[in-house]
Amino acid sequence: MIDFIQNLASAILPPLFVVYYVYKNDKYEKEPRKLVLKTLLIGCLVVIPVLLFSIDKSFYSDNFSYALIGVALFEEGFKFLFLRAFIYKKSDFNEPYDGILYAVVISMGFALVENVFYVIGNEGREIGVAFLRMFTAIPLHATCGVIMGYYVGKTKMVNEKKSLILLIGLLTSILIHGLYDYFLFEGLGILYSLLVLIIAIYLSNKAIKTHQENSSFKLKNEV
Repeated sequence: MIDFIQNLASAILPPLFVVYYVYKNDKYEKEPRKLVLKTLLIGCLVVIPVLLFSIDKSFYSDNFSYALIGVALFEEGFKFLFLRAFIYKKSDFNEPYDGILYAVVISMGFALVENVFYVIGNEGREIGVAFLRMFTAIPLHATCGVIMGYYVGKTKMVNEKKSLILLIGLLTSILIHGLYDYFLFEGLGILYSLLVLIIAIYLSNKAIKTHQENSSFKLKNEV
């Protein structure tokens, strides 16, 4: 029983740490904790449509189409749909950084459930799998959330071309996720996937800083 609790904790804690990180970096107008928790639970539910609508790998002609469409499109697509359907129109979603925060929280809800499946499902290797995913799959989902959320949040600053901006955010997150998985599926080595992840982390840090600087609440505090 103690081992099970330890394994479960090793699967759950990394996504929760990412949630804490993005919440902490919401510097100028903290989001309600209740809504953040609700968003995390909504993210957990993303697993359901992904499992229901994903098509078996044998349907795809090659690893690239499977990685880009069979995995990345479904996972990032449903995260995006849940974000738009349940969170985007909330009154508390009122500044650009909120797009990053809520997109990442939804992504971490999904990643949490996925992580539990992978960790608990690898009997005898639970801690090793949890440790590996803590530095690979979890940051991948987080950075895809940041990049998607950057564009979603950007629509709070503009009155034109909102649909185009949202589409760019969705497609960028799909591309990053798809390339990461493709290199793994092709057996080209984890180094290529890590290169994609490093680039995504770099872009994510820039996105976070940009929306922090563009916060209307920061500007009001400086007046």
